Amino acid sequence: MAFSRYREVLRAPGILRLVVLTLIARAPNGMSSLGILLLVSPRHGYGHAGLVVGTYVAVVGLCAPLSTRLCGRLGLRRVLPAMAAGYCAAMVGLAVVSDGPFAGLLACAVAAGVAQPPIVALVRGLWPRLFPPEQVPVLYGLEATAQELVFVFGPALVALIAAVAGARVAVVTTGVIALVGTAGLAASPLVTNPPASPGGRRRVLTRRLAVLVALGLTCTVGFNMVDIGVIAFMSGRHAGAASGVALSLWAVGSMVGGLFFGAARRTADSRGVALSVVAVAIGIALLAAAPGRVGLVVILFAGGAAIAPAFARLYGLVAADVPESATAEAFAWLGVGFLAGASLGAAVGGFTVEVFGPRATFLFAAALPAAFAVAMVVADHFRLRRDAAGPAVSGGSCQPSPAR
Repeated sequence: MAFSRYREVLRAPGILRLVVLTLIARAPNGMSSLGILLLVSPRHGYGHAGLVVGTYVAVVGLCAPLSTRLCGRLGLRRVLPAMAAGYCAAMVGLAVVSDGPFAGLLACAVAAGVAQPPIVALVRGLWPRLFPPEQVPVLYGLEATAQELVFVFGPALVALIAAVAGARVAVVTTGVIALVGTAGLAASPLVTNPPASPGGRRRVLTRRLAVLVALGLTCTVGFNMVDIGVIAFMSGRHAGAASGVALSLWAVGSMVGGLFFGAARRTADSRGVALSVVAVAIGIALLAAAPGRVGLVVILFAGGAAIAPAFARLYGLVAADVPESATAEAFAWLGVGFLAGASLGAAVGGFTVEVFGPRATFLFAAALPAAFAVAMVVADHFRLRRDAAGPAVSGGSCQPSPAR
């Protein structure tokens, strides 16, 4: 594996600093939900705390495409710091009203969701503008690995701050980290606005992108079903530390796979994405055969190695299928799919664990992304055959049609 490809990319002027800033700016993605849960549940209970978290996550997903579009119109350096300041203020508001009326908490959660800067979508759309096509897969491999870092260390940081200084401080810290990281990112000379779309604004959510968003949705449905299945397998009806360790090792396996993916020379195409998703599904399905807790952890770690490469390929395909001016908004739509899948997967996973048990939940979790990936390949195959047969069907002429 040519890990020198990472050195080549990170030696580019300003890139290492940019990568660090993107990690700081997106850290709240792995901190906010747990922080809000720890803040709200002691006074209002888990049901109300879950409603606040769900409201916040839903608003983030709904507003992400609009936020990226606003950044494109008004400029990243004008919009990002203002959004980060609004997000920080909303998180401070949550801490202030945590002992007050529940309606105040919901209002602050909505404000935080509206104001959260769309860092992930903007950064994923930035790489194709900074690097030649042959180096972009390296960045997406690094990107997928960094995403796992956020969700491994973000919750741990929130839990530590809450234990030492209280949940209010943890929530406020989340907002401050977002403000500092986003302001630093916006100040980087490498962060530039996407080029204007030639010929005016075009619809970004095409049929092709909708298929990729749906594929991401099915994957995250499966992942969230696995989360619940692992907790039930490891801890029974009462979640314990062992389940958290197991899920962390799943993320570590994904990080390792992402590092190896980025070090190799890969190209993004539909078949490669589909095969990667099938590999992820196989790793999930094997969990159903785990002989015990230790076996489950081993399978989680090994199967996790397929996750980051699958998502790195998905990111590359999204970037390749839309104009450069629309990459940030395209990734925002992909994020909507991820959030919807997370919500649906949590609900379905809870039901299947209750009714069928964790082993069957793993099989259900694997079936949906695998079936969708196979269907995508089959549909592409028939589309290519239809396109190839087009000239013959239209009168037998082999002359190409005029360019439009």
